[in-house]
Order: sequence, then structure tokens, then C-alpha cells
Amino acid sequence: MSRSLDSNLLSQLKLEDPRPVYEELSSLFANLPHSGLLEIEILGQSHQLEAGVNYLQDGNAIAIPKLRLVQAFFVARRILHAYLATAVEVVPESVTAATAILLLMDPEHLTAANTRKRALSTPSNMTQDNLKKEKQFVDSLLTARLHRHTKSPTLWFHRRWVVTTCCTLGMVLNTRHDMQNVVMVAGARHPRNYVAWQHARFLVDHDPSLVAVVASDVTEFCLRNHSDISGWAFLSDCISRIQDEESRKLACTSVLHDVLSMAESFRWTNESVWVFLRTVVARECVDEHDFRCFIATNDKLTALMPHNSPQWDILERARQWCSNCRVSTSCQT
Repeated sequence: MSRSLDSNLLSQLKLEDPRPVYEELSSLFANLPHSGLLEIEILGQSHQLEAGVNYLQDGNAIAIPKLRLVQAFFVARRILHAYLATAVEVVPESVTAATAILLLMDPEHLTAANTRKRALSTPSNMTQDNLKKEKQFVDSLLTARLHRHTKSPTLWFHRRWVVTTCCTLGMVLNTRHDMQNVVMVAGARHPRNYVAWQHARFLVDHDPSLVAVVASDVTEFCLRNHSDISGWAFLSDCISRIQDEESRKLACTSVLHDVLSMAESFRWTNESVWVFLRTVVARECVDEHDFRCFIATNDKLTALMPHNSPQWDILERARQWCSNCRVSTSCQT
């Protein structure tokens, strides 16, 4: 969602009292659903609502006109600035509510994110229930159909802080669920979302025992989003993190079989796929059968591409790089 305001929107802002709009929108985040995340969308000028209707809701799905969000934003901004001017350390609930609107409008509003951290850091607020609600709030923003939010470094770092704080309190987190329903959703809605996948590495560091299962889940994501270099890079990293040698070989063989099969069937020649394949085949101790499958698939696709075309060059470079950099086969014995 763009932060720019056209002249028509600016003129409409002067016609109404924004306070009732703010109160209604801020209540959405003060009363989050009992389960699941909010599905947030922003409506443009083409979707006009009736007078007095500030948003649409169907279950967990919320649609907010941009005009209403901007009105609420200016009220929230005044509330936050008034609080900051007092230099009071205790953060009132009214200010926390305002920060939710600020982050919905501007995901890089660092002051709003830090104010929420300050509010949660007080002994009376540092509870498991409050942290669960904060996690639900930030996950709703990170998975929203809002282009800037899904790749916001500020929001992803805020989530990292929430997860770290939860672990400090001994809370049990479902890493696999978070990977599937937060990281991968954000990755699908904003392709090549390296910020989301960096957060995935942080989650795997917190629960290394799940790395093999996560690798299987991420393989499915990559096969559905085969041009996403960030997803492939994380999958390669996942395979290398599997500590047990036998388990790593099994995972590597399974992933290579699935990816090579899809690459041959759909004639994938994009660099994202073949950089992943050449790297895994060269770095891991794959057996000769897997190496021959890599070469055979590469040869079949190369033969179908015009000589010296961009696709032909990608396949040829992948083959040469793998042949030159492959680890010694002595590790097989």
C-alpha cells in the first residue's frame, strides 16, 4: 500500500471528524479473534462504502478503505506524539492502541514498534497472554495482503523480539506452524522475500531438531514458487544444517529427485533452480546415481534450448560449476 495521498483524498480528510473512525479501527486490534490471524486488505477509491461504514468484516477478513485508515492514522499520530512529549515511561493502553494503527499505515514506523516493546517490557504486562496477542498482531500484519508489510524489516525484527521474549518466559512455540503460516505466506505474497527467510533461519536456530521436517515443507514451497531465489537459498541452507549424516543424505536425495523431476517435466531453466541444484550437488556428498541424474536432466534441457541462448548459458554454467567444484567422492566411502 502506497503512503502517497492524492488531492481527492486530502480534500475528503477535511470533511469529517476522524476520531470516531480511529476508535472503530483501533478496536479491531484491541479485540483480536480467539484463533487465527486477521486477513487485512486496504480498499482503494474504486470500493466506496456507505456513509458511516468504516470497514468490512467477514470472519477474520477485514477490508479497510484507505481514506478511513488515513483518518485514523492522523489521530493515532497525535496520540503517540502527545505521549512522547510527556517523557513518561509507562505506556498507556490508549498509546498501544494508537501504535497498531501507525504500523498498519506505515510498517517502518520504528517509534511505534519500539513503543509496543516498551509497553510489553513492564513487569505487569510481561505475561504469556499478552505476548501471544502481540505475536498474533504482528503475524497478522506480516501475512496481510499489503506489499510493504510482508517484507518490512521493522515488523520482522519486532517478531524476532517477541519470539525471543516468549522463549525467555519458557513458552513453547510451534516453529513448524510459524514457518508454514507466517514465513511461507509472507514469502508467497512478496516473492524473493529475503527478510522473511532470514527470520526462518532464526526460527530454525531456536529449534534445530525440526530442520529436516522444515526442509521437506520448504521443498513444497519452492516447487510452487520455482523462481524464488530466496526460498531456494533457505532450502539449501536447511539441508546443510541437518546434523546426522545419514539423514542429510536421505533428505538431499529426496529433494534432488523431486526438483530434477519437476525441472525436466516443466522445462525449468531459470537461474534460481539451477543455482540451487548445482550448489547442493557440488556441496553435499551425493552418490554417483544422483550426480548422473543431475547431469542427465541438464543434458536433456540443454539439448532443447537454442545454442548460446540465456537458458542454454544458465544450464551450461551450472553443469561446469558443479563439475569443477564438486566435493571429493571419497566422502561416499
